[in-house]
Amino acid sequence: MLRKSYLNKEGYKTQSLTDRVMRIWLHRREKVVHDYSLVGYMLSPIPAIMEHCAANWTASLSDASERLLEKLILDPALVGSECSVKLALLIDKFKDEYGDFTNKRGKFNKSNIWIMAGIGNVQGFQWHKKYSLDCTDVLGKLACLVLSKILGIGSAERNWKQVKQIKRGDCAQTGIDKTAKQVLIYAQFQMLHAKLRKTSLSCAGKLWEDSDFDCMKMDEYCKDLKEDAAAALLNDAAECVRIRNVRLWQERWEVPKRYQGKGRTQLEARLEKKYIGLKLNEMEGDWRVFTIDWIDLNGCRNKVYRVHAVTKSYNEDLGHRDKENDGKYEFYAFSAETYLCIAEYYKDHPNEDGVRIFTTDDDCDSDEGGDQWEYVGKGKEGAKVAAAEAARAKAAADKEAAARAARRY
Repeated sequence: MLRKSYLNKEGYKTQSLTDRVMRIWLHRREKVVHDYSLVGYMLSPIPAIMEHCAANWTASLSDASERLLEKLILDPALVGSECSVKLALLIDKFKDEYGDFTNKRGKFNKSNIWIMAGIGNVQGFQWHKKYSLDCTDVLGKLACLVLSKILGIGSAERNWKQVKQIKRGDCAQTGIDKTAKQVLIYAQFQMLHAKLRKTSLSCAGKLWEDSDFDCMKMDEYCKDLKEDAAAALLNDAAECVRIRNVRLWQERWEVPKRYQGKGRTQLEARLEKKYIGLKLNEMEGDWRVFTIDWIDLNGCRNKVYRVHAVTKSYNEDLGHRDKENDGKYEFYAFSAETYLCIAEYYKDHPNEDGVRIFTTDDDCDSDEGGDQWEYVGKGKEGAKVAAAEAARAKAAADKEAAARAARRY
């Protein structure tokens, strides 16, 4: 670990070996000293590393552990003050358990576990799995998650091999973004192909006879086991519905400064993750229910885009321009009225598909913007103003409609 006084490149201007090595190190430090490496350094049970960590402790270690607790341990379904309270409790519990870990007290006051830690070939995550995971609430789980990460260059070498397979011949000039997507698809194909090949090889030889299963009351295809496994999967799927928190306002990250620049692909993917699959009630006419199926980004130059929503009778094979689909789809702008239609549907169908709705009046903050693109949205405060204006406009329209109806009769 380097202290802050050594992290300034300006202090190494000469051509001496020390200064040259330090400049090279500082240039690459950010990619090597990240949260996972810092927390792995903190939680290593190896005595020499523990002594070095205690002698070179800095606040950056504590900050890194807090960020990983929020990322890896905190329930992502929590929002607002409930999320803040739970995170505070996790951090407090971790600090108590880390104090026991470093001082070898409490549940860590056992000579045998530190004898095993002193053995040269011990692996940190295996040690924590045996001696801290069962007796701690936070530290053991975080240690197993962090220390089990593969930090070698093997994965990078395999990725570069796949890149070379893609960027050859006529595809040598393929752009970076397109290459990254193709490499991802190619890697997934290779993994699936290798899995199938392994399965076929394992089935090449017959290692048992059908009569071996007679005493187990199973037929030659293990029908009973297959049925039990299928039933267990169905039960798990029914019980484990993933919670989806939806904030019904246009968050700041949804309005980028430049729509055609860096981060457009990430923005589109993030918008789809938030909106695709949501249902809304048109709140007029027949009060039909629509499902959002894609997002139209063609109007992004004016910082305006919209969602495409369809009814159950919509024929996806024909497309929205076909006459058969007339009246079975609508385009909705990202506005307070659209969010009101979504809220109206889930008001009558709470927690459908795991969806939890949060409006501007609820105790829920906007999601983080990230650093992939610049954003200029007004966020929750701007949404409150827009919602108030929409409510006033709707009240005025309802009042005018009532007046017209009164005059008619």
